[in-house]
Amino acid sequence: MAARKKHTRSGAVEEREPGRRLLTAVERLLDVTENLIAKGDAFLEEARAQGHADLCDQREVAAAQAVNHFSNLTAISGGASALPALLPGMGSLLAMTGGTLADMGLMLKFEVEMAMVLSHVYGFDLREPAERQLAFLLASVGTYEARSGESFLADAARAEGVAIWNYAPRQISKTLVKVLTKIALLQTWKGFVRALPLVGIAVNASMNKVLTRRVGERCRDDLRTRRGLEDQPTA
Repeated sequence: MAARKKHTRSGAVEEREPGRRLLTAVERLLDVTENLIAKGDAFLEEARAQGHADLCDQREVAAAQAVNHFSNLTAISGGASALPALLPGMGSLLAMTGGTLADMGLMLKFEVEMAMVLSHVYGFDLREPAERQLAFLLASVGTYEARSGESFLADAARAEGVAIWNYAPRQISKTLVKVLTKIALLQTWKGFVRALPLVGIAVNASMNKVLTRRVGERCRDDLRTRRGLEDQPTA
């Protein structure tokens, strides 16, 4: 029995390994907190310069600008990761292997940064480690759902994202590894599209842009809901 439990535990760790590797890679790529806060402030300032005096309006305009900005970045990184396919033979092989890993890491980097900037725009303190972790989880769940068409968390339990915000730090960490493992497995098929010269560049770029916009809209909806709940006066 003990041996069986040990084997089961070992198997579970092995299953989560792709998610842990992906988590470590993306964490190393993320921009520093102060830079992300500055980006959010710049979007808010631009919204004010456009004549939006109401804070809620400023947040909505700034959030839209942030989503557009980061979706453009994932489009560029997606197209660039398909460039090796222009080289016959070896280029296609690189595009299917190394390109897949590079695109995955950059895609998540930009989408997590987008979620963090959006969190700041909606008034949450990114200097708090818990807020950074929540933004990371929110982006990762959105990334998986946008690319798989499946709900990672049951709608009833998710309650428009509120359930995620109520997670304990350990629960957030475990859920984050699970969803990143699913993303790592899901990303593999994109290598075959990327290996097609020229077509792969255009398809991968446009696909990244569209899907990142979906992730951004999901994050906006959840953060808007959370902001509204926290701003309600207490009885």
